[in-house]
Amino acid sequence: MSKKELEPQVQRVLEYQKSPLPFIKDMWGLIPQPIRPEFVSRVEIYMEDVCYDDILPIFFETYEEGKHITYQQWMMLKSIENAVQNKGKKRISVRSGHGIGKSTTMSWLLLWFLFVNKDAKVPCTAPSATQMYDVLWKEIKKWILKMPESVGNLYDHQAHYIRMTESKDTWWARAKTARKESPEALAGIHGDAVMLLIDEASGVPEEIFNTAEGALTEENILVVMISNPTRITGYFFQSHNMKEGGDGDDWEKFHFSTVDCPRVTEAYEQRIIKKHGKDSDEYKIRVLGDFPSSETQDDEGYVNLLGHDDIVEIPVPQAISSNTIWIGVPIMGVDPAGEGVDTTDWVIRDSFKARRVCTEKISSDKSIMKKTIELALLNGVKAEDIYVDSFGEGGKAAIELTKQGWFVNAVHVGDQCEDDDDKELYMNKRAMMFSRLKKWTKTGGEYIQNGAWKKELTTIRERRSEGKSRVQIMSKLKMKKKGFKSPNTADAVGLTFIDDVGEQRAPIKIITRAQQEVNRNRNNNNSLVNNNNQAQNDKYSPI
Repeated sequence: MSKKELEPQVQRVLEYQKSPLPFIKDMWGLIPQPIRPEFVSRVEIYMEDVCYDDILPIFFETYEEGKHITYQQWMMLKSIENAVQNKGKKRISVRSGHGIGKSTTMSWLLLWFLFVNKDAKVPCTAPSATQMYDVLWKEIKKWILKMPESVGNLYDHQAHYIRMTESKDTWWARAKTARKESPEALAGIHGDAVMLLIDEASGVPEEIFNTAEGALTEENILVVMISNPTRITGYFFQSHNMKEGGDGDDWEKFHFSTVDCPRVTEAYEQRIIKKHGKDSDEYKIRVLGDFPSSETQDDEGYVNLLGHDDIVEIPVPQAISSNTIWIGVPIMGVDPAGEGVDTTDWVIRDSFKARRVCTEKISSDKSIMKKTIELALLNGVKAEDIYVDSFGEGGKAAIELTKQGWFVNAVHVGDQCEDDDDKELYMNKRAMMFSRLKKWTKTGGEYIQNGAWKKELTTIRERRSEGKSRVQIMSKLKMKKKGFKSPNTADAVGLTFIDDVGEQRAPIKIITRAQQEVNRNRNNNNSLVNNNNQAQNDKYSPI
């Protein structure tokens, strides 16, 4: 190839070094989602003034998959462009909802950085092997295969490395899972061209960042963190924290909502609303890209599951029939104890209310069996709607119940959830049941008066775990060390949510205060509609 033929290619590579955008265009034919002509000047001003939050989806033309980079991805890539041209910060932190293309953007950045920087080093980490290898590393492989063959052949995609074939020992990207036990994932990296990529950064243990602090603060090193904002503690949270003690001033910050993302359909948002509610932390994290609630957080990141004001207590309602107060299908939870300081508690709830129906200081497997059958028959509870904590005496009691022909649900609350979505969200079944109880309580569930409800439910504490950032409930052992009594009644009602999210099943009769209020509002609205309809009829009736 002659010098004259080579010059345009050299010039193009020089453009690549200044920005990842021309590289992405040439490699994959992708261009930024176009700005509508009437908003071009406004967007340019916002970008120049680093007012990213003022840039709205209505400023852009319709997004086309396979043709466009979304406007959200474009803003991230522009911040990288500013960083390498010394026009912006080299530390970039992105919090977002689900589906904005985090892993895709990181793949583009990794391949671009390796291409334009000889002997570049790109350490990558994520809190779980699934996120690191099954998501990010596979995504990178996909984009290598989509490159022009002559460029794709420059990359050697391996299990834990992506090496440039020209100099495999000195020119690479590396994948290491972020674990407390081996915190060196981002440590000990030196060179003239280094970029740190941290996926799902909110779940990365603090030890990883502490070990890598030197690299994270070097001026010539690019650092990119992207995550759903699952935890209100830790390095990622502090990168968005503008209050005293936060590091927000040191980072270029982005906040992207799924609602605004042109790649995500409304169906995803509706699924999260249906499953968790619009006021839930899951909606905040996975849709809005907001951090969860931070009320009463302790030094370990735990917050109260429920506050006193969340728990509505009511008197014993009038029986629907001669022997029951339950609406629809009643569900029983049994939290067993033996002869220690704890009690065995039985709780029954329907879709609207919960009641502790019995408590015993001293129990045995046989006494628990007998009392369970007695209470079930009295309240019309079927065996398949009874949930017994199978730890210790509970497991023996479940066997005794089976011997009597009562095939109840024996639950080990420390086990993992069966559903794949629930495995991603909850540390174990105990976290799942209390999260569902929280939703039920905050959406109108009521408690028949008992001194235990507010005393126990307000001591249950939750947090987002490190690693996979799943909901975790403080263990009973840790609660006791902190001076809290065992929440036997709370555990019993929690068990009733193992297979049920608390949605109303069969509203037979209005008996609780919340239901009465809903009914009054419905009647008032109906009256208003009827009056309006009558007025319209009068208006057009012949005289």
